Amino acid sequence: MLLLPAILALTGAWFAMRWYVGDTIAEYTSTPDADGIEMARMATRWAPGDALPHWRLAFFEEKNFSPENLAAAVREYELAVQAEPYDFRYWMELGRALEATGDTTNGEKALRRAVELAPSYSHPRWQYGNLLLRQGRVDDAFAQLSRAAEADEQMQAPVFGLASQVFGDDTDKIVRALPSPSLRLQIALNLIKSGKSDDALRIVRTISRSDRQSNREVTEEMAKSLIDNHQFRAALALLSEIEPDANQLPETGHFWNGGFEMPLALPDPKPFHWMIESRTQAQFTLDDARAHSGRGSLRIVFKSPGKLESIPITQTVIVEPDTQYKFQFYERTEALTSASTPFVVVSDTSGHDKLTSSAPLPSGTTDWQPVTLTFKTMPKQDGILIGFYRNPCDEREPICPIYGTVWYDDFTLQRISGPGSAKPGAPSR
Repeated sequence: MLLLPAILALTGAWFAMRWYVGDTIAEYTSTPDADGIEMARMATRWAPGDALPHWRLAFFEEKNFSPENLAAAVREYELAVQAEPYDFRYWMELGRALEATGDTTNGEKALRRAVELAPSYSHPRWQYGNLLLRQGRVDDAFAQLSRAAEADEQMQAPVFGLASQVFGDDTDKIVRALPSPSLRLQIALNLIKSGKSDDALRIVRTISRSDRQSNREVTEEMAKSLIDNHQFRAALALLSEIEPDANQLPETGHFWNGGFEMPLALPDPKPFHWMIESRTQAQFTLDDARAHSGRGSLRIVFKSPGKLESIPITQTVIVEPDTQYKFQFYERTEALTSASTPFVVVSDTSGHDKLTSSAPLPSGTTDWQPVTLTFKTMPKQDGILIGFYRNPCDEREPICPIYGTVWYDDFTLQRISGPGSAKPGAPSR
């Protein structure tokens, strides 16, 4: 009686050792040459009930492409599936190999089973969708491919590429094939980045406001890409749907916080706000004791013993294209000393084409003075850049220091002529 347990233990140990050896051989056999295939076959003999050796041998057989090797690979994949019937990976490989032999019916069944076993994984749906697409079943294919792209961001680019190959530039068909709002937003983002903003915005209009809000990060990235492409009104329209505080956004034709009534963030990450970089040579603060109107103004304290050609403050303002504007603001100085004092420039958003500029500030101490300028925006231009600069000093004073304090307040725009009726400017939010 004591002999039977010992025999059973030895038998179990023998089979365990065979499985271990076979599995180890399969795992470390890595080259699909004749020696590698023979080693993989040895692994299947040592561990015939283990899926890994059969999968490895099938993989090697496929690498040595021929009809006979493909058939042998299918047999090994079938044995792997029998050994591990609930592992989607073996079903996926079996389906792919069956299709390669021309057996698309059973290949589809195997891939469908892989999807059933791993419905949340992207690769089974990718393989299944591609098989369906090769069969001409476009709607069924993209039902799987869209799910693959939803499950895995890495799959989005390949799926979008397939959609472009199948549907070309027909965005309506692409939208129907990929109905998920998150995927549509990603497609729109890709189109914006490739310079096809009009197509992108058509797709965006098919997505509900709530879906855009729930995909806030993508929507913000789209807005940033639109800004980079100088499509400011479209960017503002997107941002208005996800920004919980409407006071953080400007209106077209108005400065944001042009009267400096709201706090300034240094630096401020929000587009269309004042972009300010305070530094030792030019220190920016709000001054609630000296305002032209309202509660506050912008104060800049200059303490620069050397060159300071650009003053780090700008704002992008959304405007109407091909339109005449009146631009007004107020300025004040105290003990301003320099051979080159600051002035304000209105330019295109690249900063290269100047539309108008103010005269340099007077030296010394002056009370609030209005500055009024006019300019016309260029066709297709819906944004301008407000910047602050200094001219270089002459050769006799190459260092060009600047000291003193200046204030700015009440930046306004008024449309004089162009699309729509003129409206009086006012300090914007």
